[in-house]
Amino acid sequence: MVNITTEKNILEAKADVLVVGLFEQQPLSSMMQQLDDALNHEISNAITQKRFTGELKEICVLSTQGKMPAKQILLIGLGDKKEFTLETLRKVSGVAAKEAREMNAKSFANALLLVDFEGKDEKNEETKALAIAEATILGLYQFTHYKTVDKEKIKKIDSMILIGNNAEQISKGINKAMILTECTNLVRDLVNEPSNVVTPSHLAAIAEKMAKELPLKTQIFDKKQLEKLGMNAILAVTKGSAEEPKFIVLSYQNGKKSMAIVGKGITFDSGGLSLKPEEHMEDMKIDMAGAATVLATMKAAAMLKLPITLFGVIPTCENMPSGTAVKPGDIVTGFNGKTIEILNTDAEGRLVLSDALAYTEKELHPELAIDLATLTGAVIVALGSHAAGMMGTDQKNMDLLVEAGEETFERVWQLPLWDEYKENMKSDLADVRNISKIKEAGSITGAIFLQNFIDSMPWIHLDIAGTASLNDEREYLPKGGTGYGVRLLIKFMEKYVQ
Repeated sequence: MVNITTEKNILEAKADVLVVGLFEQQPLSSMMQQLDDALNHEISNAITQKRFTGELKEICVLSTQGKMPAKQILLIGLGDKKEFTLETLRKVSGVAAKEAREMNAKSFANALLLVDFEGKDEKNEETKALAIAEATILGLYQFTHYKTVDKEKIKKIDSMILIGNNAEQISKGINKAMILTECTNLVRDLVNEPSNVVTPSHLAAIAEKMAKELPLKTQIFDKKQLEKLGMNAILAVTKGSAEEPKFIVLSYQNGKKSMAIVGKGITFDSGGLSLKPEEHMEDMKIDMAGAATVLATMKAAAMLKLPITLFGVIPTCENMPSGTAVKPGDIVTGFNGKTIEILNTDAEGRLVLSDALAYTEKELHPELAIDLATLTGAVIVALGSHAAGMMGTDQKNMDLLVEAGEETFERVWQLPLWDEYKENMKSDLADVRNISKIKEAGSITGAIFLQNFIDSMPWIHLDIAGTASLNDEREYLPKGGTGYGVRLLIKFMEKYVQ
């Protein structure tokens, strides 16, 4: 984790690199003019000679020639001032941090907090410090646990100095960012780890460790207990695996308003007997991203001392093919008594969630439940990797979730749950089938299936298949696990309890 400290005077920041941002076609501010004067007008010369224009994410490196404690200046373009937002600040912060790392810097000072921008975003230093610190730590994330060759060549930033005026506000922003990024990076680590490490037992062990270190309580059900409870949908999915299933329930009690977050925890999804294609099979270790997000969000809520009663529910197992595996055409009775015709064993996430949601409603009684699941490839076709698909029965809180998504830039997009879709989930032999009779609207029909296992509990479903992992890195998002959902849910809960 990058160590972050503060400094008021830009000319006194001692670091390998000093990051400074400039807008397009804007005069130098008084602070920038002071810096330019100290550097014998190197900055204004770069602008005059068109070596730097301020175009968004443009980079220009200048030497300080020993005229100040920082060794080099990294100018980064901020683009059009009228279009600059808090998310733009995150993006340029992530880019600048990674650029400083590529320059072999061990430390850098960041003056982007001094940027004044227009628009609807809050401009206080706490909000901006949170955004900069978040993007810096998230942008510098690397998963190098298994690297042994040339490990010394891996570049790392050790510290950042955040330059600003209000030390109290800046410290609040930094402290919150440290918690949110620690928990987001926990999700990334779990998603990036191989499935021979992250098993259901491994997730259960993390939950138990969290409960010892934080004001959390945990209850973990094993296979025999699941059999007694009648969680036959989960047990059907796990039949083909040698790994024992676990059903994890975490609780945090610190307020009157209550909610539950439920996360799909398939630690490896082969598709079962409905075997997935060979291409990208190795990526199926990410099918526990929802579970990882629930674990990390519970940790963040406890560390931030949010005034809420929160339950974290994680059904976790493997989905593997074997002589004991569930077969297409099998019928099981779920926790709530409804029968399910399993026509495709690769539609397993909805099976484990069906038991988990029914249990949540019957045993925990939250005022709202939100589930997160890498449920369908169809949501990637619909929304790509820039938003999660959102469906549910609580419009007020779905609207609030949209607001939280826009503020954190972990966005959601609502899809309908119209009655017209429900007919295609009815089974000829059982109460419900686990795949639709038609191929269209796969994300919606997946949610329609889940709705069958909820009676009256307000509920929101987030299909995070497109947002949980990326094939290419972005400004502060890495290739692989993104950690999507922690910042979104914490922001949502802050609004929810108001």
